[in-house]
Amino acid sequence: MDILITTPKTEIENARKEGKYVEDGGYWFRVFKFRPQVEERDKIFFVENGQITGYGIIFQIVQKDQEECEATRRIWGKEDEKNWFVYYKNWHWLKNPIPFKGFQGIRYISRIPKLFKNLEEL
Repeated sequence: MDILITTPKTEIENARKEGKYVEDGGYWFRVFKFRPQVEERDKIFFVENGQITGYGIIFQIVQKDQEECEATRRIWGKEDEKNWFVYYKNWHWLKNPIPFKGFQGIRYISRIPKLFKNLEEL
């Protein structure tokens, strides 16, 4: 199932640093306390500054304690606490960003019919 998450305004600068790394063949990951209902090849869309701006293709879902971001050297996850890491790459910017208010947590695209219709062909 394709998902939608928000990049907090405080993390947008880091997301840009990570993006430059990914352009050179790397990947991104996002950490969740629960296992999102996603599979390999699903899409992960992002809201930034009130707009859905783009998406990546999920290629792996793993449960583990922590991982260091190679671009920022930041440690994600907590020691001795199993988290779900969703890895994605192949970033695609939307030609026409879609207005969408930011939120906490995760949204499943298929559960938002109007949005699903706009994004299903991507």
